[in-house]
Amino acid sequence: MKVILWIILGLLVTGLAFWMITMPGILRNPALVFLVIVVFATPPVGAFWMLYMSIRHEKNPFPMILLALLPYSFLWYYFERVRPRKYSGQDRF
Repeated sequence: MKVILWIILGLLVTGLAFWMITMPGILRNPALVFLVIVVFATPPVGAFWMLYMSIRHEKNPFPMILLALLPYSFLWYYFERVRPRKYSGQDRF
């Protein structure tokens, strides 16, 4: 069930990005300009964070490094891997 919800979230974000690119006159509205900046600036920052966290805390970081190439995959990594983790400093999965 969680996988389906993550797929739906990914499709919604992709649809929002497509709508923003194809909509004429989006640069005239300051709120929409801010939304464009947030939607297109968040994935690279989140990917760098995900790379840092996976290299530092995972025993085998290679799959997470490949996953970081997908936009917004850092949301999945945060909610499914980092948030439920209860560790003390040096613990690695």
